[in-house]
Amino acid sequence: MKRYTCCMILLAALVSGCAQTRLQTRSERPVTTDVVARKPATSEPNLDQRERSEEPALIVHADGRKSSSSSRWQPTSAQEAAAPKPLPPAPAAQIEGSANGLSTLDSLELLAMSSNPTLTQLQAGVDAANGRWLQVGLYPNPEIAYTAPEIGNEGTLGQQGAYVQQEFVTADKLDLNRNAASWEVKRVEQELAAQRLRVLTDVRAGFYSLRVAQERVKIADELYRIAQQAVEKAKELVKVQEPETVLTQAEIEAELALVLLENSRVQQTAHWKSLMSVVGQPYLPQQDVTGELDVAAPQLVWEETLDRIRRESPELAAAAAEVEQTRWAVQRASVQAVPNVTVQAGSMYDFGTRDPIATLQIQLPVPIFNRNQGDIAEAYANSIAAERAVERMELSLQLRLAAVYQQYEQARQQASRYDGTILKKAKRNLDLNRQSYEAGESAYLGVLTAQRSYFQAKLAWLNALEQLWSATVQIEGLLLSDSLK
Repeated sequence: MKRYTCCMILLAALVSGCAQTRLQTRSERPVTTDVVARKPATSEPNLDQRERSEEPALIVHADGRKSSSSSRWQPTSAQEAAAPKPLPPAPAAQIEGSANGLSTLDSLELLAMSSNPTLTQLQAGVDAANGRWLQVGLYPNPEIAYTAPEIGNEGTLGQQGAYVQQEFVTADKLDLNRNAASWEVKRVEQELAAQRLRVLTDVRAGFYSLRVAQERVKIADELYRIAQQAVEKAKELVKVQEPETVLTQAEIEAELALVLLENSRVQQTAHWKSLMSVVGQPYLPQQDVTGELDVAAPQLVWEETLDRIRRESPELAAAAAEVEQTRWAVQRASVQAVPNVTVQAGSMYDFGTRDPIATLQIQLPVPIFNRNQGDIAEAYANSIAAERAVERMELSLQLRLAAVYQQYEQARQQASRYDGTILKKAKRNLDLNRQSYEAGESAYLGVLTAQRSYFQAKLAWLNALEQLWSATVQIEGLLLSDSLK
């Protein structure tokens, strides 16, 4: 029995040591970064300091062009600013005290980065992808079992023993699993980067819309105040033989100004609520924000803008990462039919004959009928679809940019013309009508008309500024918006 027990202990230690050596060898293997032309690198990076494949991936376009992913998806300033990082929740004191410090765009962006729930949601997706990367490369556990093939043989305990069983994975399947999973991690990281840009774009667009709404309220309030003064003035004019239409027109202008003021206040409140929804703090009390609206917007050129979006877009980077992931999946499916080897070694003792017995069993499936044909075909089709998805994304970005760039150009021209010409002329016209009326050369209705034209021009200028900044922040945000959808 002592020899039997010692034999079992040595056998278990031997199998466990082999498995541990195999795992240590795999974890210390250096990372290979050759991912060109679908030739996989059999690597498994360390969990704490793993490195993703960074060599260029060859992308073949529909027109026969070939391009390298390294030149197109290399992080640049915009992408580095939105690089995915862990997002701890904002401290309670910061959120509670932030109501008095949200007057600037920077403070709103900072609060959104810590409070918007979609960022935490996608960060969890990144963590889940890292967990999958870890799991798919783990080696199978050994199995230890007790066996008693014969009990009560000739009135004895028969044969009693134990065995250890280990499955040995072949064809570097675990390495291929890790390589495919590493590109999945890259893909979800780029999705998180894209979501960060969406949140920032929505915050910036909401900030400028709120800023414009505040100016509308000021203009509407000024217009209503002047309209009320005009009503009082018209009452005096009617007493000195001016036609009653002067008073009627002044009262109409005052009512229209009041409607505009009420609508502007409602619009300001709605913009605040929308902005706070994006920030992730919908219950913060309303307050005014500060910032210059008439600062010149960046001068954007179509060709340079389109090239920057193609280079920096996390949407394209995510699509390119999916291409690499599907290519590794093809390689993984191709070796699935290579059988794994299962080795079973054991030791028993025959109490009837008092003889120790050693057992050894090696088994592997024979890939005659199932050679993983269906999964290989599916993986190859997914690879082709992913490559076409990159081309579709490029075309989609250009289509989206065309619409936003048109809005940018039109709004820039309108804002420039209003600021440079129309507002000055409208103000000059109002001053001339007031002087003419005070000199007794024209009727008061002319003053009311000029006054209405001036304020309408100022409101139109604000609308152009809102459209200009909306388009600008969308382009600067690489066409990413609607973060809560």
